[in-house]
Amino acid sequence: MKALLCSGLIALVLVGCGGGGSGRDCSANVNACNATPVADAGAQQNVLVGTTVTLDSGKSSDADGNPLTYSWSVVSAPPGAQAILATSTAKVATFIPDSAGIYLIGLTVNDGKVSSPVAIATINASNTNLSLAQTSYADGGSIPLRQAATGVGGSNLSTPLSIGNVPTATKRFAIVMDDETGSCQPGLGACRHWGVFNLPVAKILITEGENLLLQQGTIYGSNYTGSVGYLGPNSASGHTYKLTVYALSAEMPFLTGVPEYNRARFEVDFKPYILGKATLTGVYP
Repeated sequence: MKALLCSGLIALVLVGCGGGGSGRDCSANVNACNATPVADAGAQQNVLVGTTVTLDSGKSSDADGNPLTYSWSVVSAPPGAQAILATSTAKVATFIPDSAGIYLIGLTVNDGKVSSPVAIATINASNTNLSLAQTSYADGGSIPLRQAATGVGGSNLSTPLSIGNVPTATKRFAIVMDDETGSCQPGLGACRHWGVFNLPVAKILITEGENLLLQQGTIYGSNYTGSVGYLGPNSASGHTYKLTVYALSAEMPFLTGVPEYNRARFEVDFKPYILGKATLTGVYP
């Protein structure tokens, strides 16, 4: 009878402690029974080199409801990268990737008794982590006449675009096309040919000549002649045109009026909000 009672008591203790591989850490005292906490370092992020990455452990948990402490670490980084965490013990950590490549950031949480297994956040940092495609000409190829300005015999149809690999947390797009050739200077002196702002993130397919003002909140900027909207290539000799699409965070200011931005000026004014970008180059004629 005593043997049966003892066997029953042992079984009850094992059940109460989560015996049988439940992940609980039990001692001889049933009151010391403790569930191992679970770390969650967050989903994979696709980001732009030089922008701040936020790592949030908010989905980490402890079955016993014990308060957690946090420990972040850089598990691996691209060769030569200086991946320095702004803090390693806060619930939310940040760092700025300075080189393109994959960063693996580890997180363990501790409930005061035991630490969790390491959880990994994968951060893919790229210089041009947005993808951009279109069918009317190859990147670096000749822009067709129909997309040129009417002044040179074209139909002034804006470029069709397909946007892919959109970075995490993107809320809006901007499109800026300019010319840095000849009398148009490089960088801040580039001639504006197309500016589209506040474009909703859902708008990833754009047809040739499409009126993007039909997209809620979207506005056009002015081109270098002072008119508003798309101005196709209008050069008499070979010019190179660069069209860049920017993926923008929720904190990006909502633009109003008629903005006047070439690519360099846009990047100077809004660098903190740019999560990704991709550029398409064309030559005309």
